[in-house]
Amino acid sequence: MWKYQVLILLILSTTLNSCSDMFERFEMRADVAEIGDAMEHCKSFMEHILSEDVQVFIDEKSTRETLEHYDIYLLLYDAEQEGWAQCRVNHRGEIIFHAIRDFQQKGRSFQ
Repeated sequence: MWKYQVLILLILSTTLNSCSDMFERFEMRADVAEIGDAMEHCKSFMEHILSEDVQVFIDEKSTRETLEHYDIYLLLYDAEQEGWAQCRVNHRGEIIFHAIRDFQQKGRSFQ
């Protein structure tokens, strides 16, 4: 009986490891010297977590810089829907907050 349990655990372990290799981790910190760098970092992050058919555009008019962080807003489109996302990057280049609104998220990885 225990042989079957070990075999099942081995199969599950192998399957989970191969699934996790399919999803690359995203580096939440990047070199950010100005707001343009923060915009590109957020756009790359959203492209990473959303499915490949989603188009991501930076909303430059809504994006702003504060003393503590950059608030980046992005427009999201696919064949069926549109929405928007917010991404907050501190001045050290770390994504400290993100949200997706009015868009049925079809992500390909978990953060």
